[in-house]
Amino acid sequence: MNSRHDNARLWASSRRAFTILELLVAVSVMTLVIYVLYALFNQTQMALRKNASQVDVNEGGRAAMEMIVRELSQMEVSGYPAITDLQTKLTYSGSKSFFSRVTPGESVALRMAYQSDAMPPVSDAWAIEQGFRTNILQDFTFTSRGDSGFHVTSYRVIDVDSGVGTLARYRTNGTLRVTAPGQALLNKTGIFNRFYFEPVANTSAEAFEPITDGVIHLRITPYDQLGRPLGHGRIFYDPLGLNLDRRGAAGQALFQMNTNRPVDGTLMQDRYAQSQAQFYGALPSYFDVEMAVIAPRVLKQVRSLPPNPEVRANFLGRQIGKVTLFRQRVPIRDTK
Repeated sequence: MNSRHDNARLWASSRRAFTILELLVAVSVMTLVIYVLYALFNQTQMALRKNASQVDVNEGGRAAMEMIVRELSQMEVSGYPAITDLQTKLTYSGSKSFFSRVTPGESVALRMAYQSDAMPPVSDAWAIEQGFRTNILQDFTFTSRGDSGFHVTSYRVIDVDSGVGTLARYRTNGTLRVTAPGQALLNKTGIFNRFYFEPVANTSAEAFEPITDGVIHLRITPYDQLGRPLGHGRIFYDPLGLNLDRRGAAGQALFQMNTNRPVDGTLMQDRYAQSQAQFYGALPSYFDVEMAVIAPRVLKQVRSLPPNPEVRANFLGRQIGKVTLFRQRVPIRDTK
C-alpha cells in the first residue's frame, strides 16, 4: 500500500505547473526574440523605403536628363543671315541660336560641404574651393528645326526657394514668311530675335511646364572641337574655330577678337564666376550638362523648416550625401 501511495505522489508531483521564475524567464526570452525580429523588420522596411526613394530620384532625374540630351542633340542654328548691331557696330553671324545665364531673380548659389562638420563660415577662398561644392541654377534657350519651321525651347528651374526648385520646360514653334513688298531678307534675323527667341528666353515662370522637383543644380557649359571649355575669362588661339566676343560684367571687352569675321558668340561674365553664353550663326562642338536632384525626404524636411533662407541653406549644406548628380556631354551635329 505504501508503495502505491508513494507512486501516486510522485506522479502528482511530476504534473506540477511552471514556477513564477520559469514564466518570467520564458516571457523575457520571448520579448527579446520579438524585439530582435521587430528591429530587423524595421531596418528592412527603412532600407526598402530608402531604396524606393532613391529609385524615384534616379528615375525622375534620368528621365529629365534624357529629355534635355535628346532635344539638345537636335539643336541647329536658326539659319537666318548675318546682321549688324547698330549700337556695338559688330556683325553677328546669324540670328540667335543659343543663350544661357544664371537664372535672374531669387536664384542663389547653394554651397554644400563635402563633410558635414565643415559648414561653419570659412573666409579662406582656397578652403571654400576645396571643402565646398557650389551649386548653380542656370537657364538655357536654344533653337532646333521642326516639320514646318523652327522650335525654340527653354529649360529653367522655377519656384526656387533657398536654392531648391522645379525643373521646367517651355517650347514654341513657328515660321517666318515675310511676303511684304520690298522686305529685305536681312530683316528676318531681327524679327526672329525680337519676336521669337527673346520672348521665350525671358518668358514668365507660369508658362513653363514642370518636369521634376528637388533640383538644386543646373549648369550647361559649351566646349570647342578640341574639348576646351568656352568662357569669358579664357581664350584659345584657334583661327579655324568660333570667333567669340568675351566681355566683363559691365560689358567691356576682355580680349581682342577678329574683326574681319562675323561674331559667332558672346561670352559675358555672369554672377558666381559663371559665363553668360550666346551663340548666333554657329554653335560649339558640344555642351556639358550637369543637374543635381536632392532626395524627396530631405526636400520635405527643408520645406518644413521655418522660412528663413539662412536656416534652410545651412541645413541643405550638410546634405551632400543625399544628392544625386547627373552629367552628360551632348555633341552638336550641325554646328553651322
